[in-house]
Amino acid sequence: MPKRSKEDTEITIQTIMDAVVDQILTLGYDKMSYTTLSKQTGISRTGISHHFPKKQDFAKALDGRIFRLFVEKLDLDNGLDGFVTSWLAALDDEKFRATLRLLFHHIASSELTNEFAKHGIERLYGLCQERFGGESGKELEWLLGKSLISLAK
Repeated sequence: MPKRSKEDTEITIQTIMDAVVDQILTLGYDKMSYTTLSKQTGISRTGISHHFPKKQDFAKALDGRIFRLFVEKLDLDNGLDGFVTSWLAALDDEKFRATLRLLFHHIASSELTNEFAKHGIERLYGLCQERFGGESGKELEWLLGKSLISLAK
Protein backbone atom coordinates (compact mmCIF):
# COMPACT_ATOMS: atom_id res chain seq x y z
CA MET A 1 0.00 0.00 0.00
CA PRO A 2 1.49 3.40 -0.93
CA LYS A 3 2.34 5.86 1.80
CA ARG A 4 -0.28 8.57 2.37
CA SER A 5 0.66 12.11 1.49
CA LYS A 6 1.09 14.77 4.14
CA GLU A 7 -1.98 16.50 2.70
CA ASP A 8 -4.10 13.34 3.04
CA THR A 9 -2.93 12.98 6.64
CA GLU A 10 -3.88 16.59 7.40
CA ILE A 11 -7.33 16.08 5.87
CA THR A 12 -7.81 12.96 8.00
CA ILE A 13 -6.76 14.80 11.17
CA GLN A 14 -9.10 17.73 10.38
CA THR A 15 -11.97 15.32 9.73
CA ILE A 16 -11.35 13.69 13.10
CA MET A 17 -11.05 17.06 14.86
CA ASP A 18 -14.29 18.35 13.30
CA ALA A 19 -16.05 15.23 14.61
CA VAL A 20 -14.44 15.66 18.04
CA VAL A 21 -15.75 19.23 18.32
CA ASP A 22 -19.19 18.14 17.16
CA GLN A 23 -19.32 15.27 19.66
CA ILE A 24 -17.96 17.28 22.58
CA LEU A 25 -20.68 19.84 21.99
CA THR A 26 -23.49 17.34 21.39
CA LEU A 27 -22.62 14.16 23.29
CA GLY A 28 -20.14 15.54 25.79
CA TYR A 29 -16.53 14.54 26.31
CA ASP A 30 -17.36 11.52 28.48
CA LYS A 31 -19.65 9.93 25.87
CA MET A 32 -17.35 10.62 22.95
CA SER A 33 -15.28 7.55 22.08
CA TYR A 34 -13.13 6.12 19.34
CA THR A 35 -16.19 4.11 18.29
CA THR A 36 -18.50 7.13 18.04
CA LEU A 37 -15.82 9.06 16.16
CA SER A 38 -15.25 6.15 13.81
CA LYS A 39 -18.96 5.87 13.05
CA GLN A 40 -19.22 9.61 12.33
CA THR A 41 -16.07 9.94 10.22
CA GLY A 42 -15.80 6.56 8.53
CA ILE A 43 -12.20 6.36 9.77
CA SER A 44 -11.33 3.16 11.62
CA ARG A 45 -10.79 3.26 15.38
CA THR A 46 -7.21 2.16 14.73
CA GLY A 47 -6.76 5.02 12.26
CA ILE A 48 -8.04 7.51 14.81
CA SER A 49 -5.87 6.11 17.61
CA HIS A 50 -2.84 6.28 15.30
CA HIS A 51 -3.16 10.09 15.30
CA PHE A 52 -4.55 10.41 18.84
CA PRO A 53 -3.30 7.53 21.02
CA LYS A 54 -5.03 8.83 24.19
CA LYS A 55 -8.38 10.52 24.53
CA GLN A 56 -6.69 13.48 26.29
CA ASP A 57 -4.78 14.12 23.05
CA PHE A 58 -7.99 15.45 21.51
CA ALA A 59 -8.23 18.20 24.11
CA LYS A 60 -4.62 19.23 23.54
CA ALA A 61 -5.18 19.42 19.78
CA LEU A 62 -8.41 21.40 20.21
CA ASP A 63 -7.17 23.92 22.75
CA GLY A 64 -7.47 27.10 20.67
CA ARG A 65 -10.57 25.95 18.84
CA ILE A 66 -12.49 25.20 22.03
CA PHE A 67 -11.38 28.46 23.63
CA ARG A 68 -12.70 30.42 20.63
CA LEU A 69 -16.06 28.59 20.80
CA PHE A 70 -16.24 29.44 24.48
CA VAL A 71 -15.26 33.11 24.21
CA GLU A 72 -17.54 33.84 21.26
CA LYS A 73 -20.50 33.60 23.67
CA LEU A 74 -19.05 36.31 25.92
CA ASP A 75 -19.40 40.09 25.71
CA LEU A 76 -15.87 41.45 25.86
CA ASP A 77 -16.75 44.95 24.68
CA ASN A 78 -19.05 46.32 27.38
CA GLY A 79 -16.97 46.17 30.54
CA LEU A 80 -16.93 43.70 33.36
CA ASP A 81 -20.68 43.96 33.93
CA GLY A 82 -21.35 43.06 30.29
CA PHE A 83 -18.93 40.14 30.57
CA VAL A 84 -20.59 38.80 33.71
CA THR A 85 -24.09 39.24 32.28
CA SER A 86 -23.13 37.47 29.05
CA TRP A 87 -21.50 34.59 30.96
CA LEU A 88 -24.61 34.08 33.08
CA ALA A 89 -26.80 34.17 29.96
CA ALA A 90 -24.45 31.73 28.21
CA LEU A 91 -25.05 29.19 30.98
CA ASP A 92 -28.36 28.52 29.21
CA ASP A 93 -26.50 27.66 25.98
CA GLU A 94 -25.78 23.93 25.68
CA LYS A 95 -22.56 24.43 23.68
CA PHE A 96 -21.19 26.85 26.28
CA ARG A 97 -22.07 24.37 29.01
CA ALA A 98 -20.35 21.59 27.06
CA THR A 99 -17.11 23.58 26.90
CA LEU A 100 -17.34 24.23 30.62
CA ARG A 101 -17.89 20.52 31.28
CA LEU A 102 -14.78 19.74 29.22
CA LEU A 103 -12.72 22.26 31.19
CA PHE A 104 -13.97 21.03 34.57
CA HIS A 105 -13.53 17.40 33.51
CA HIS A 106 -9.86 17.99 32.77
CA ILE A 107 -9.34 19.89 36.01
CA ALA A 108 -10.98 17.19 38.13
CA SER A 109 -9.84 14.03 36.36
CA SER A 110 -6.10 14.43 36.62
CA GLU A 111 -3.75 14.19 39.59
CA LEU A 112 -1.91 17.15 38.13
CA THR A 113 -4.01 19.74 36.38
CA ASN A 114 -4.12 18.76 32.74
CA GLU A 115 -2.27 21.19 30.47
CA PHE A 116 -5.47 21.80 28.50
CA ALA A 117 -7.36 22.90 31.62
CA LYS A 118 -4.43 24.85 33.05
CA HIS A 119 -3.92 26.68 29.78
CA GLY A 120 -7.65 27.41 29.46
CA ILE A 121 -7.87 28.87 32.97
CA GLU A 122 -4.72 30.93 32.45
CA ARG A 123 -6.11 32.30 29.18
CA LEU A 124 -9.41 33.24 30.85
CA TYR A 125 -7.61 35.03 33.68
CA GLY A 126 -5.31 36.76 31.18
CA LEU A 127 -8.23 37.84 29.02
CA CYS A 128 -10.11 39.25 32.01
CA GLN A 129 -7.02 41.00 33.36
CA GLU A 130 -6.30 42.55 29.97
CA ARG A 131 -9.87 43.65 29.28
CA PHE A 132 -11.21 44.49 32.73
CA GLY A 133 -8.29 44.98 35.13
CA GLY A 134 -7.15 43.43 38.39
CA GLU A 135 -10.48 43.01 40.16
CA SER A 136 -11.85 40.87 37.35
CA GLY A 137 -10.10 37.79 38.77
CA LYS A 138 -12.55 37.69 41.66
CA GLU A 139 -15.50 37.96 39.27
CA LEU A 140 -14.07 35.16 37.12
CA GLU A 141 -13.68 32.93 40.16
CA TRP A 142 -17.28 33.65 41.12
CA LEU A 143 -18.43 32.86 37.57
CA LEU A 144 -16.50 29.58 37.51
CA GLY A 145 -18.05 28.60 40.86
CA LYS A 146 -21.52 29.63 39.68
CA SER A 147 -20.95 27.61 36.50
CA LEU A 148 -19.92 24.51 38.40
CA ILE A 149 -23.03 24.71 40.56
CA SER A 150 -25.17 25.30 37.46
CA LEU A 151 -23.74 22.19 35.77
CA ALA A 152 -24.42 20.08 38.86
CA LYS A 153 -28.15 20.84 38.77
